[in-house]
Amino acid sequence: MVRAVRLTGEKPRIVVTTDVNGTTTPHNTFAELVRADGLYDEMAALMKGYTSGQRRFSEVLPRMKLLAGGVDRERLESYAVTMPLFPGVAKTFDELTQSENLDAKMGFSTTGFAGLMVLVNKMRHRSLLSVAASPVLVEILHEEEKSCLIRSITDEEEKSRVIDDLVDLHSPNSDLVFHIGDTMGDFPGIRHAAELGGIGIGFNPNEALRTSIAGLSKDIRSRVCEISFPPGEQPDYVKVGDVIRETVWQRLRVHL
Repeated sequence: MVRAVRLTGEKPRIVVTTDVNGTTTPHNTFAELVRADGLYDEMAALMKGYTSGQRRFSEVLPRMKLLAGGVDRERLESYAVTMPLFPGVAKTFDELTQSENLDAKMGFSTTGFAGLMVLVNKMRHRSLLSVAASPVLVEILHEEEKSCLIRSITDEEEKSRVIDDLVDLHSPNSDLVFHIGDTMGDFPGIRHAAELGGIGIGFNPNEALRTSIAGLSKDIRSRVCEISFPPGEQPDYVKVGDVIRETVWQRLRVHL
């Protein structure tokens, strides 16, 4: 992969990858897409298996793809437009992508279905993000819509490779790489961002993810931030923006 060359006077550059299910949206998007087919519970059970760390995503993906076989373009577009976002998602994305002082390269890094993730990127985020997602419902997309796809995710460990892809492409400041996620499906991305000297962010992390984070070495653990919310309180993605903003200020003395 060709490495970007930084020119004198360019804005500092960061890379931010974020999960979607449970991180930018409260929905289980896999299950919601097949609710009309009466398959919500089965799809939700498959997702629970790998987000808790009991199964690998690669084990459940074939069945998930089969269950999604009845989803058409109309349903996909309708859900992409109406999919709820956590408070603060749009504000944080806008703050990062429109910053006058910083060049933020952002991407979805998710096991979510690529067909949906691309349309959410297009319809909700003005196609400003790169997308790495599971290769499901891609055939529904138009050719030009696929241009934002950078990697297929068929296993959790590939989230670390998404970070490497974007680092190689954009050459960010080495300690300004972030991954945000909420379950064991995000542990590889969170760990790898911290290994690179950046920050892994556990956003309202589930028990399995908290346990895995606690097991990291002291050095790596020091670069992982957990943002938790009390039961009954809606998670607010603005807290993610706060962590990124504070990290950028501490390391660069630059405001977003």
